[in-house]
Amino acid sequence: MLATGTTLPWRLGGLLLAAAAFSTLIPTPRATPTAPERLASVIGQATSTAGGGSTFVHVELTRDMSLQGELLPARLEHSLFESGALRTDGRAQWLRLPAPSPQAAEILVQQLRALAGVAQAFVEPTSELPRSVFIEPSLPAVRRDDRGCPIDTPLFVKQQGYLGVAPGGIDAAAGWRRDAMGQGVAFADIEGGWNAAHEDLPGDRIEHVAGSPMDRSWQAHGTAVLGEVVGKHNRIGVGGIAPGTERVVTASLGGIGVAAAIDAAANALRPGDVLLIELQTAGPRGRWIPVEWYDDVYLAISTHAQRGVIIVEAAGNGAENLEHKAYKGKFDRTKRDSGAIMVGAGGPPRVGFRDRARLDFSNYGTRVDVQGWGRKVTTLDYGDLQSCSDDNTDRHYTAEFSGTSSASPIVAGAAILLQSYAKRRGGVLSPEHVRGLLVSSGSPQTGNTKEHIGPRPNLSAAFAALDGY
Repeated sequence: MLATGTTLPWRLGGLLLAAAAFSTLIPTPRATPTAPERLASVIGQATSTAGGGSTFVHVELTRDMSLQGELLPARLEHSLFESGALRTDGRAQWLRLPAPSPQAAEILVQQLRALAGVAQAFVEPTSELPRSVFIEPSLPAVRRDDRGCPIDTPLFVKQQGYLGVAPGGIDAAAGWRRDAMGQGVAFADIEGGWNAAHEDLPGDRIEHVAGSPMDRSWQAHGTAVLGEVVGKHNRIGVGGIAPGTERVVTASLGGIGVAAAIDAAANALRPGDVLLIELQTAGPRGRWIPVEWYDDVYLAISTHAQRGVIIVEAAGNGAENLEHKAYKGKFDRTKRDSGAIMVGAGGPPRVGFRDRARLDFSNYGTRVDVQGWGRKVTTLDYGDLQSCSDDNTDRHYTAEFSGTSSASPIVAGAAILLQSYAKRRGGVLSPEHVRGLLVSSGSPQTGNTKEHIGPRPNLSAAFAALDGY
């Protein structure tokens, strides 16, 4: 994602992550080819800690399960997927194998790859928020007195152009006029932190289910995302796309990793509910790419998409063609389709941008389904639009949320409204139906359409299509 969503240096399993420029990303180790008849995987998810900690190794086993008894007994940690949703023949399919240091982890990987029972082994990959450090709103550096804030926060809805009529916005009011505001639908967000106490969020409906909270930058990002989707309609601040969403689930990758966070949150959802993945990962070319590149994450997504959960995934801010040969067809829908709705970042209808044209940082390719505003999104936190004291972030607002970070919640909100309307009519839309509907009814991409990021949702047209279905 971009501007508001990604980048403090932090430690992931003892490896310092610096989400600075794309060119400085450390390429992650390539996985070895998958062996036939694979049955189970030992997947390590690194812990995010300021002071270091274990580095985890991902190991995928073939049908020969004897490796667990021979090699891992004293070092094997708990199942990565506690719920049992991703299990085979009674055994946990995702486990984690720690190493005391990055150097030891690399040695362990080489030893594991030499064993007949191992399909692939690699060190825990880097994952980050889908934001860009170059235009990210900065958090207030100077303490401000609360008296600098208005007694009542102004209404900023007029700045939320992404709510407006198509093609400039998604026409959220097309759902509201049908009394579809998120009722009957739960929503989950996967990232690192949130401020459920913000004045413009429904804190009583927010439930954290897994992972350790991460630092202030992650919290600002998560709060901004929730503001786009479920911000209250309360005559102050912003208005969310789907303020009537019945329940909000959050799961952090802190301490458990991406696949485990997805699994935990998805298991708290029903078929038809919506889950948003606000993360990107470092790929083999050292660029930010979608997290489903890694097989553990892909399996978590595809398992729950097949169960009927609508999953929205940021395409990432690597300026990368996902059809590049380095990606080995993993983003070729005809070969490998997780079922997620993948979101790119398009220009807003603002001065200096071409509406619905791919922004230069956004990943692109035929696997990218739809786009949202990738710049100039007004939502919660950060403080560039309104900032109180450093200790009172409950009244912070921004007009500069950006990247696939800001684009993806717009699409998630649109999906919630469509599902809310379908449920009012006695049905439940499948992930395939929602994805197809958003694509077929959307406002077309402009600019260089060979760099495909898809259309922007047009809810007026989408609801019309549902009415005729």
